Amino acid sequence: MIKTKLAKLLLTSGFVTLFTACANTLTEPESVIEDALPETGNSAVDTNQPAESASEPAILAPAQEEIVYGNFSEDILTRVIVAEMAGQRGYNQTALTEYLALAHETKDLGIIRRATLIAAFLRDNETSIELNELWLEQELNSEEALKTSAYQLISVNRLSEALALFARMHELDYEVDYRLISNRADNNIDVQAILSSLIAEFEALLPAYPQHYNLQLAMAQLYRQNDQLQEAYEILNRLALENDDPVDILIAEIEILEEMGETRLARRRLENSLADKPDNKQLRFAYGRKLVEEDNYSDAMEQFEIIVNQDPQDFEMLYSLALISVEANQLGAARDYFQRLIVNGQRLDDAHYYLAMISDEENDPEQAIEHYLQVSGGNNYLISLRNYTELMIEHDRYSEASEYLRQLRLRRPEINSPLLALEGSLLLGAEDYYSAFTFLSRAISNNPNDTQLIQLRTIVSQELDDFALLELDLRSLMRLEPNNPSPFNTLGYYLTDQTNRFNEAKDLIDRAVEISPNDPAIIDSLGWVQFKLGMYDEAKINLERAFELFPDHEVAAHLGEVLWIMGNREAAREVWQDALETQPESEFILNTMQRLDAESDS
Repeated sequence: MIKTKLAKLLLTSGFVTLFTACANTLTEPESVIEDALPETGNSAVDTNQPAESASEPAILAPAQEEIVYGNFSEDILTRVIVAEMAGQRGYNQTALTEYLALAHETKDLGIIRRATLIAAFLRDNETSIELNELWLEQELNSEEALKTSAYQLISVNRLSEALALFARMHELDYEVDYRLISNRADNNIDVQAILSSLIAEFEALLPAYPQHYNLQLAMAQLYRQNDQLQEAYEILNRLALENDDPVDILIAEIEILEEMGETRLARRRLENSLADKPDNKQLRFAYGRKLVEEDNYSDAMEQFEIIVNQDPQDFEMLYSLALISVEANQLGAARDYFQRLIVNGQRLDDAHYYLAMISDEENDPEQAIEHYLQVSGGNNYLISLRNYTELMIEHDRYSEASEYLRQLRLRRPEINSPLLALEGSLLLGAEDYYSAFTFLSRAISNNPNDTQLIQLRTIVSQELDDFALLELDLRSLMRLEPNNPSPFNTLGYYLTDQTNRFNEAKDLIDRAVEISPNDPAIIDSLGWVQFKLGMYDEAKINLERAFELFPDHEVAAHLGEVLWIMGNREAAREVWQDALETQPESEFILNTMQRLDAESDS
């Protein structure tokens, strides 16, 4: 059965409303959730490059609302025109620098507002705050200036300052949503100190505005974040009674009841609410998500089917339904839902990826390959290429796959490295080890720090019995990935098994044990090198532990040999015979038994 593990993650964001922090929407947020806030930090784009070479457009397109400028001297007007031209050509940082200087010199509201838009677009938080303060000096009670300044302060976690501006807006009867602040509090590095401070400030505000809906919601959210669940629940319960059970209150109440351990009451509250409001998508989504969390995929499918039937154009819900169907192993239904997404041009990459997995599960490799080839991007793109390659290897279609990957490397140089690894895997799958050696060596010479390519060549060197190359590559991996136990353990085991460099081997294996002390393969290596060094008691303890953790035939061969050498031949034979019952053709055990029997006879 295919298990996606993505269903629960995807479902958690089902009703999140996203908001783009662009210049013409900065002062009017569309959502009260955290995602509505402008992002912090500087833009990753080189903002002083021309627009045609940058990934973001020029900011100084005509404003949505005409900005009126004052009467300027010829010098000031010339500088304004230069700044505008810079912005239109994509030299956004140059435009902002000039506009910021002009804003301070002229104190003109038109220039200040224009500069504020540019700073917001460039996510230059410090400049935005500086300009907002300048704006408020000129228009102390401007609703737009107050909101813009408050939202910018929130975006950089200066929450108390933002709250002061909110209080001023409140006094002026402007609409205020205090949840913008409470949503942001949980993201602060020093969250506990911030929460304590905000709770005190909000509690001081509540008596002055006892009927303010959003203020009370924000207060409940802060209490919840501070683990004051009873206080949060009391506020929400009162709001629900006073406002005829709004859905957002209902869902918040249910979530808090669950956090308080009242799971049965929470479930009953949710089911009763849904019975009262059967057409409410948000409540049904919450119920369906709860069923998914309980791994009750069959009933969850039923809930999401109702949502999709109520709103056939909600393709995100359709995608969630398709994923849940996969989890429920209802592959036929899942296929139909993914096909509906494709017909409507929605989530094409994801739909093709899961259709490929379904086809593979149903032993239809041709259809699986066709769908994998339709995946052109997204989170599953490289996984799709890997699965495609594995299918082509499985069906001996090496040259066809190799040509496809080679052509793809020409078209997609940004993923050159994983494509090289896939081509190397093809050659290994075809057991063409000399070609694989040539191909991977050339690739590694151009990508000397690519661990995936180096790992593939270690497989080739083992197949070609080139121990010198194997050691070289394993030591490269140790240097590149010093906290990866695998190369330390692999080289340590090879030195133990193929050479007499036992002390060196033990140092390497000790390092692997230090990194991953409970890995049975590493414990087996440790026991084996201890045996080679004559440390029989220690070897026996570690090999017994390794065999208990992972009763593998190779570990059994090692443990049996230690027991044999220590004189306990009956116990050795018992270990071998038990292992042979599950792996009767084990060369490790049979060769060990034959060798030791021969040594005993000689």
